[in-house]
Amino acid sequence: MAIDKAEWQYDSAMKEYCDITDKQQGELTSDDENTIWEYAGNHIAFFITWLIRHDLIGDLHHEDAEEETDLEEVKEQKKTGMFILGKYCDMVLTDEDISEVALEFVEEYYEKQYLNDFGTVMDGKILCVGFSWDDYLKVEPFIDAAYKKYKE
Repeated sequence: MAIDKAEWQYDSAMKEYCDITDKQQGELTSDDENTIWEYAGNHIAFFITWLIRHDLIGDLHHEDAEEETDLEEVKEQKKTGMFILGKYCDMVLTDEDISEVALEFVEEYYEKQYLNDFGTVMDGKILCVGFSWDDYLKVEPFIDAAYKKYKE
């Protein structure tokens, strides 16, 4: 089951991107399109990064040696959750991407609070922000606190 898809935010991200860059939709290059997809999925990528760094990514992601290496590189900050989201998740967060241990937490927190926490860290912006480890490390404590509260 899909929890979130970058395509759900794509049109809004494109509109905001066009406003920022003073471009019209017909003027967008393939690089622009790639950037828009990243902007539309960045909040998902942050969350996937959290799942990976806390060993809460679904078993599906541990079946392939190459993917296992990529997950380790996310933990080491050599790759990002956006890389994983694009390469292995088709820009979609599903219940299969989440370990059984964390699934109930994610279903509750992601739907009800995560975007508020993400927006707080990003000064109210959800779209048209790229992935940075500095920003991720500001979001991570919010998710950690919610997970700790959930486990209590």
